[in-house]
Amino acid sequence: MGGEPATESRGSRLRTHIGWWVGICSAVIGILAFFLTRCESGAPSLSEWRAKADAICEQEFPGVLQKMRASDESFLSLIRKTNPEQTDRNAASDAAQEVSASMRHLVGSWRALEQPDEQRSEIDKLHSAGAAFSEAYASFSSAIYLDEYKDEAYGDQETAAINALSHQVDILKLKECKGQVGSPEDEGVIIVP
Repeated sequence: MGGEPATESRGSRLRTHIGWWVGICSAVIGILAFFLTRCESGAPSLSEWRAKADAICEQEFPGVLQKMRASDESFLSLIRKTNPEQTDRNAASDAAQEVSASMRHLVGSWRALEQPDEQRSEIDKLHSAGAAFSEAYASFSSAIYLDEYKDEAYGDQETAAINALSHQVDILKLKECKGQVGSPEDEGVIIVP
């Protein structure tokens, strides 16, 4: 009788098992809560990203605008000539290519910023709009070089790109960028190729 195991009542065993399961669940919840509080996203807030994106606009967009003005002047000089030569087209083409390269650099600077968790799709659209603007000037540059610049589609492409860029700047509330990019209503401020 001394070697026989003591028999436990069914209720006692059930309470023991429930106690074990409650203890295990509590431990798992505690560990999970610890890791969730320690493993927060390292992404910047939208306002932090916005401040950095605006700083990039403030620093780089004046150069883009300066190159746009030079491109416009070069293009106007080209179309005012009755018989432009290839050297004239090359100069206007190079000026348009400079705009494209400057805008591509600005978009690259935006892309280098760590994105916030919120509004990622809108930020991606901003990048796409900036890239489309750069591509519009690159296409126009090629058209000038090939003496095919009289097609109005190039101006339409640039207008659509600047409108998309302005729209994304509005959505993301980039104040400094807005001052530089302007609005679709600002027609006539920049000569459209």
